[in-house]
Amino acid sequence: MGNSIAASSAPALLGDAHNPCFKWKVHNFSNLLQRGDVSVNSAPFFCSGYKWFLQLTPLTKPYSGKPCVALSLGITRGSLGLEPGSVMAVVFELSIYNHSDHVHWGSKATFNFDDEHINSKKECLIPLKELLASTDFLADDCCVFGVDILKIDALFPEKEEIAIQKAAKIQSLFIQKDNFIKLTCSVTINNFLEMSMVKFVCSRFELDGQNWYFGVYPQGNQYSNSCLSLYLHLDGPEELPHKYGKLVELTLSILDQKHGKHFIRKCPGLVVFAGKSHWGWSDFIPLKTFMNPERGYLVESCCIIKAEITIFGSSDACRLMA
Repeated sequence: MGNSIAASSAPALLGDAHNPCFKWKVHNFSNLLQRGDVSVNSAPFFCSGYKWFLQLTPLTKPYSGKPCVALSLGITRGSLGLEPGSVMAVVFELSIYNHSDHVHWGSKATFNFDDEHINSKKECLIPLKELLASTDFLADDCCVFGVDILKIDALFPEKEEIAIQKAAKIQSLFIQKDNFIKLTCSVTINNFLEMSMVKFVCSRFELDGQNWYFGVYPQGNQYSNSCLSLYLHLDGPEELPHKYGKLVELTLSILDQKHGKHFIRKCPGLVVFAGKSHWGWSDFIPLKTFMNPERGYLVESCCIIKAEITIFGSSDACRLMA
């Protein structure tokens, strides 16, 4: 794969890419730009027995010299993802589709994934000015991004190179300009200290026609043993493909019942909830802070958990490419 190509054909430093194992069509791209430097994650996809996702960030402020569109590869944790203590070196190729030439232009990258690093470094695929000035890469307000995973080495625990087994898939994301759906749900746990110290599930509730629930790890999960872990789960089908995914901005809170100074964490970007999926933090709140009776988060054995959800769009099924 060479990088000596005409500037009018592809972004600088990119070369003719492999056919991606995962293609991501982002519709209404201009609606994303209006939100500034906000990242958006795809729904997960499978490759070689692991669950991955792409993260797109339109950097409207200078990054590496100029505003650009950046892409990175992520891996999920836990089931079908990165296990605690594991380190994997992955060689992959990120790309953007040229609608005029009908080819993907991309660049190769290498990244070591571990407990603390589940997102690769951002790779600037194309200057934002160039993207907006041509229909080569932005056609009918739609961009198509891709990734091809080329090699996976397990560095720890060390074992033979993981075989690349992939079925090509495609996913579409539709970003709304307005008419956002805003939802709020609070759950009161009156017997927190009596609940399982491993994990428990709070009462299930329905939002926007789908079932959701909170997952709480009172002593932290396998990625954190000094913090309470808190997640919001969508209770959809276990298997891929997913249908009717929600593009969500998420805020989770534990309410301060004494002073009104709630403990709040907001997801740094937009994420897709699709199928059986979740989002949250293994280190949501330090246990020392949560258990402190003066802070008001745990009063006797009662705590109140709150989720604020804004739906900015939808994601269709992740399906086999023709």
